[in-house]
Amino acid sequence: MKTLQASTAVVVLLAALVGCSSPPSPEGDVRRPDPLKSYGPADREAMPEMSGERVDGDGRVSLKGLRGKVVVVNAWASWCGPCRAEAPGLSRVHEELYDEGLRVVGVNVDLSVSAARAFEKDTKLAYPSLHDPKGRELLRLPKGMVNITGYPFTIVVDPKGRIAAARTGAIGEAELKRVVKPLL
Repeated sequence: MKTLQASTAVVVLLAALVGCSSPPSPEGDVRRPDPLKSYGPADREAMPEMSGERVDGDGRVSLKGLRGKVVVVNAWASWCGPCRAEAPGLSRVHEELYDEGLRVVGVNVDLSVSAARAFEKDTKLAYPSLHDPKGRELLRLPKGMVNITGYPFTIVVDPKGRIAAARTGAIGEAELKRVVKPLL
């Protein structure tokens, strides 16, 4: 019985780790494609509406209400190490560029809202996140834009509500600023 429990625990752990994306490839590593895809104005697809209850329980969050702003949509899970690593940087960029028109919105996929709330508290998130435990909101993203089962990932939306960039894996502050500043 203990062997079965140990085997089950290993399978669950491996499944959780597979869901997290690996960090970006080092400069010059040609084996992996660039995790950042940028789209020129003529090639941008409309960002689908995403809305839902906030993780913190303080109402709802909706992308529709943010039209006219540059919006960074970051998908995360409390059990994802790279998500924890990037969260403080996302909060700093959100606060630094807020007055210039930037908004960061998280999309949390945890089944447990209490685990998501603990993550928000531990990482001191400065932006709201919607709770999407079944991934229904993420399924609205254009096919092939990102792997919606690998976290974290980030979508940058221009003021017209179109997808300007998509990033697989954790995004650093400097990279995020390079992407969003020209859109502000």
